[in-house]
Amino acid sequence: MKKSFKCALPPLSPHFQRGLSLIELMVTLVIGLVVSLAIFSVMSVSEARKRNTTGANDMNQNGAFALYQLDQAIRSAGTGFSQQYTLTFGCVINASNSGKAVIPPATLPSPFSSLKANIGGAFRMAPVIISQDPNGKLSDNLIVMSGSAGYGEMPIESTSVPTTSPSAQLHLLNTLSFAAGGGQQLLMAERSGDSTGSLPACLVESVDNAYAGPPSTGVLPLGGKFYTAGADKTLASYSSNSVVLNLGFNPSFQLYGVGSNNTLVGFDLLSGSAAGTDLIADGVVEMHAIYGVDKANNGTLAWTAPTGGYAASALLDGSVNAGKLIASIKAIRIGMITRSAVEDKNTVSSATLPAMFDGTAFSYARTLSAAEQKFRYRVLDATIPLRNALALSN
Repeated sequence: MKKSFKCALPPLSPHFQRGLSLIELMVTLVIGLVVSLAIFSVMSVSEARKRNTTGANDMNQNGAFALYQLDQAIRSAGTGFSQQYTLTFGCVINASNSGKAVIPPATLPSPFSSLKANIGGAFRMAPVIISQDPNGKLSDNLIVMSGSAGYGEMPIESTSVPTTSPSAQLHLLNTLSFAAGGGQQLLMAERSGDSTGSLPACLVESVDNAYAGPPSTGVLPLGGKFYTAGADKTLASYSSNSVVLNLGFNPSFQLYGVGSNNTLVGFDLLSGSAAGTDLIADGVVEMHAIYGVDKANNGTLAWTAPTGGYAASALLDGSVNAGKLIASIKAIRIGMITRSAVEDKNTVSSATLPAMFDGTAFSYARTLSAAEQKFRYRVLDATIPLRNALALSN
């Protein structure tokens, strides 16, 4: 007979049955909270640095893009009409859309609301004009004009006076530079034998869409955007001594300035007062400009402020002498201040920013308030040549 043995374990002692005490739980919670706070602190600092870095990068990109846009516009300023500057620089621009005046528009949006008064009330042909705000605002306004035809800017002579009835037509030596289908815009200027007085007005017109191509008769029908039959009485005032310059399909008559919320904005003069401003770049706080003038035509630039004889109202007074001064402008120097969108907790910028236009008599450095010093800034300074003006002899 086999005997079975049972091994009974002794009962657990109280030492092995004990769990965590309250003190141990509290220590564990404190350690966990400290670790969590450390992690969140690191993440907060990292996120703040990331936002500042991103904001600074955005500021730099916005400034570079703004300068790029201005560079493209200013370099091409005067295309289509500069070579005939004795006929065009300073002539009043007449343009109508369905009989309603387009240039000058009835009202201009901010930041150009005081521009018309500052230039004497009339917009005139010129590659680039700098207008300082008479109300003491920080930024200047720029008026930049250019055509887009890409031709040699040779004026097309008229053979007789334009006709308005039964349809608007120009009578020219040839119409070879105008493409079939219409839509191209032109600038009509009157030749004047007066070398000391004011220039006759210029007229912006549009080729009729029914235009079928260069005919042997040299007749160019007008219509479309800038002409309504019977409404534009200015056309009949031009003589057989007038000339026509092709401005292409998309001439640019632009205004540039710094608007609200630190934005660089543009306004198209050919679109009329109904159109608002176009946003070009964010983060632009301030913009200034000066002229690079070469009166002697020897390749040496003299930096000149847009004041006195080079004030906007003086350059756009319509005189022949003012046209020569406009022709002596060979470059524009742009100074721009950009700012980050993110406000820092601490002061991150000095009270005085680096100067723009350094090395000239017009060096300018902006002073910041205590609140403004919590943002990051960059000062941009660029010289932009006027390609079409460099070949002119004033």
